[in-house]
Amino acid sequence: MRKCEYSYTIIPIGEDSEEAYKVIIPKFSNILIMADTIEEIHELVAEMIEEDIKRRKKSGEAIPVPDYQSSFNGKILVRISPDLHEELYQQAQAHNLSLNKYIETKLK
Repeated sequence: MRKCEYSYTIIPIGEDSEEAYKVIIPKFSNILIMADTIEEIHELVAEMIEEDIKRRKKSGEAIPVPDYQSSFNGKILVRISPDLHEELYQQAQAHNLSLNKYIETKLK
């Protein structure tokens, strides 16, 4: 998945069990994106922003300042109950993984 330096909001628009999404990109309000999956949305957002930046450069338009100037470092702090902490630790041990790696695989 490409990294995107601009913030955007994904809005579910599917009905019943149908998966469908649209995106709002505040700094690129001229871009309209709709897709059937979250993965497709992320890919299209990066692609459409790249294309719009190229267009803006050619026409001499201003390019919006990115929302994310620095890259993510991969660290997050999550507070959980001691019981859940122990349960996750035991499950990680059962899978021969570190607790961090186990939680990462669960989040994916």
